[in-house]
Amino acid sequence: MKLIKPDKKYAESYYRAAEIYKEKNIKLYEFFDMPFEQMAKYTEDMEKGKNLPNGWVPATCLWFVDEQEFLGEISIRHELTENLERLGGHVGYGVRYDKWGQGIGTEMLRQAILYIRKNLPLKKILLTCKDDNYGSIAVIEKNGGVMQDKIENVVDGKKRLTRRYWIEI
Repeated sequence: MKLIKPDKKYAESYYRAAEIYKEKNIKLYEFFDMPFEQMAKYTEDMEKGKNLPNGWVPATCLWFVDEQEFLGEISIRHELTENLERLGGHVGYGVRYDKWGQGIGTEMLRQAILYIRKNLPLKKILLTCKDDNYGSIAVIEKNGGVMQDKIENVVDGKKRLTRRYWIEI
């Protein structure tokens, strides 16, 4: 298993993973909903900080794959805004639904930390998750995450307790 830039070889598997999230009404992670060529250009621009939506920061998007299929996606934000400090952090990720509970998220984040160490000037990274997202809590803590605090955010009009963790790079 490895992290790669989005690759058309895995596009069909990627879109199926995104479709399952929609079918199951899972809103833990937003997969891209655009044709592959457009997505590849968008993620390339995002990494360079070009044509970003208002309030967004440069970010690297990587896919986690095995030999046959897409397993998950991870987005590494190169800097933080005030909003990202409260909710979102430096890293966001989604594991395809049928691979939950198999250690995919833990390995994907481990490899992302190595990628950050090699490619970005960050000394530590912030990760956030819902207070009751036990899968993400385990992934973050297994990768050395130290909880800073729990804060209340409002998401879609509802109060939500958010854990904030730091990982030294």
